[in-house]
This record gives sequence, structure tokens and C-alpha cells, in this order.
Amino acid sequence: TPPPKKTSTFVVPTLPVFDPTATPYTYTVESGDTLIAIASEKCVTVEQIQMANSGIDPLSLQPGQDLVIPFGDIVLASKNTAAIEYKLLEMTQFQCFPSPNEEQLCLGELENKTTNPVIDLVVQVTAILAEGEIGPSKVTFAPLEIIMPGKITPISVRFSTSNKVLGAAGNVLNAEDGTTLSNRFVVLSSTITGTQQSNLAKHAVTAEIQNNSEEYVGSIDILISAYNTSNQILSYRIIEHDLTMGPGETSDVDTIFTTTLEQHSHYSVYAHGRLISQ
Repeated sequence: TPPPKKTSTFVVPTLPVFDPTATPYTYTVESGDTLIAIASEKCVTVEQIQMANSGIDPLSLQPGQDLVIPFGDIVLASKNTAAIEYKLLEMTQFQCFPSPNEEQLCLGELENKTTNPVIDLVVQVTAILAEGEIGPSKVTFAPLEIIMPGKITPISVRFSTSNKVLGAAGNVLNAEDGTTLSNRFVVLSSTITGTQQSNLAKHAVTAEIQNNSEEYVGSIDILISAYNTSNQILSYRIIEHDLTMGPGETSDVDTIFTTTLEQHSHYSVYAHGRLISQ
């Protein structure tokens, strides 16, 4: 009789306390841009942009250069809002996969079960190695700048280790109430309309988004997530849609997943945009 199969135990270690960090995003420098103009447009200070970009020289900006924008407007605007109950930010167990350069990609999801929008979400993810040993930890951010009540955001990290990572556990380090900023965003109707195998290792997913509000919306972010039959996230894509959408308008978006169509059983799509003042 073969010995019983041993099941690894996932243990969340005591985690150190990190200072909260604003959720960043990137801005691509255009011809004629200045650091002062970018800071003014994004409602942050020049100093905040320099700190987020290793002290970049304002005179060295080049078209096509990517800058990290630390969402200082959200940080400043959220000081007097309610505390978020971290226990209501529910995380799934992470799935981990080998990736190039001896890295391990770990993917999970967090659902906002509070009644408030969440911003400045910071998560520490700790790898679980063979025999349940605790591996390295990394701090990461949500890919969307605001997570509406009842919505789900993917959480992903890459661990540079040659050891096999069996899984990972997540712990929320920071989350802020985004209620005062929610009127800047419009949630759009969205649905998956098609999938198509593009070659042996890739497939395309098409989604339709619709602006059912009475407002004009721009800076649209679309999240498409792919799952297996156990409803575990296998991959996701964030599409930044520069199109301005008026009331009632629809738009199709396509994205490519670097996996075969057969590896996924279903998808989800979510989209929101920033309100454009008329």
C-alpha cells in the first residue's frame, strides 16, 4: 500500500508593517510636455513625480518616455474618509506558475466586499515553498486605481527563485476609502462577445463596452480575466482605452492571451472610465 499523499500546509507568516504607498500608473511623455505641466494635469507635485521616478531631471524628458504617476490626488483627497475593514477585502488563494528566467508568477484575486470604493490598495504576497516552508515576500499594488464595491481585482507578483513555489498567501497592508473620489469614475457596461484561437500558443478575446450613463467618459480601463474550470484566475489583461465615449455609445476592444483557448473555461470583463467635464 503506497503511503498517504502529503498535503502542503499554507501558513501566513507574521508580516512586517510597511508604510502605505499610493497606487501608481504610467504616463507616456509627449512632445512639448514639461514636468510642471504633467504634475499640474495629474494633480500631483513635481517632487512626487521625481520621487516616483528616481529623481528624474525635468530637463531630460523625452517623447515616448514612461513616467510613474503616484496618484497623489487620491492620497490627498482621502485623508478624512472612513477606515476600510481589511477583513472585508477577501482574497483567493494564489496559483503559481513557472515563468522565464527562473521566476514564479503567482496570481490571485481580491474582492471588495465593503460598501465603499477602495483606493491605494497595497498587498503583501508571501510564497509557500515545498513542505509548507515560507518563501520570499513581495509588496504589490492593484492594477486598477479604484475598486468599486462588489468588484474584483487581480493581484499578481513574480518571485525570482529557483525553488518550486506551491502557492502563495496575501495580506492587505493598506486600503483607503475612495468614496469622495467615486464621482470621478463611471462604471461601464461590458460583456465578452467572442474568442478566437490566433495561433498555436495564443488566442484573442473580444469585449464590448457601453456607456449607459448620461456623461462623457474618457481614460477608460478595461480588465479582462481568464479562468479555469475551478474558477481560478489563470491570466488577465488591462486595456487602456483612449477613446472618449458619449452617452449610449459602444466600443469593441480586443486583447491577446498568450495561452491556448482550451486552457480557459470562461472570462470576466469589467470597465470604468473617468468622467469628462463638459
